[in-house]
Amino acid sequence: MSGQTRVETTDGYGILTLARPDIRNALTGAEMLAELVTFFRSPPTGVVVVTGEGPAFSAGGNVKDMAEKEGIFAGTPAEITEGYRRTIQELTRAVYSTDAVTIAAVNGPAVGAGFDLVLGCDLRIGSSKAWFAHTFSELGIIPGDGGAWLLPRAVGWQRATELALTARRVYAAEAVDLDILLEVTEPEALLDRARALAEEIAAKPPHSVRLTKRLLRLSRTTDLEAFLELSAALQAVSHAEPDHDAAVARYLARLTRRARVSGSD
Repeated sequence: MSGQTRVETTDGYGILTLARPDIRNALTGAEMLAELVTFFRSPPTGVVVVTGEGPAFSAGGNVKDMAEKEGIFAGTPAEITEGYRRTIQELTRAVYSTDAVTIAAVNGPAVGAGFDLVLGCDLRIGSSKAWFAHTFSELGIIPGDGGAWLLPRAVGWQRATELALTARRVYAAEAVDLDILLEVTEPEALLDRARALAEEIAAKPPHSVRLTKRLLRLSRTTDLEAFLELSAALQAVSHAEPDHDAAVARYLARLTRRARVSGSD
């Protein structure tokens, strides 16, 4: 990594930190986007916590670059279209399609594309200082990163329309009510809670976690009959995994120990 992001791996999970607090971890720089796309296409662990350095999670697009028509905001409409396809939209694809379980630990404001990065994660917890805003309409643009696809799937069609068209802020407590966040912690407890959740998931057999995530993702787009066929096939694959046999043996051993303790009472 070149300093735009930092990666720490430990105990079967990783922590990816957006590391440009000087620009509030804006996502639209070429280096930041390239690092993020590379990371999510081939994550080093099966569970990943995503957080931001400094007071913000991510400001999304760099508005200064927008004003100066630089970076992905430069060029003709055709060039800008291609720029979006090759950069910020690739990040949306990479986050959505990764087999790693992604946990957003939202330490502060998540705005525009930063909000959408949060929405792309499987699980989302936030500090009491977190807030969210879909600010594209306020800037006279649209969610070019795919945010108009992500937002309704998190909060429902009507609420997504309201948030997208008003660009209002959603603070942490309301974010839980809207299912943007799973839970809220105090700022100093955020990473500890994210680590605990990551450790709990990482302790499960990796193939089971990976295949379950695939099924959950496909449940949005697959009809029931095709989904049941796929579930049967993946279940057969799971039964053939050595990790399954080990997990069953551990489970039966626990039952035996409990029965012995109960019988001695």
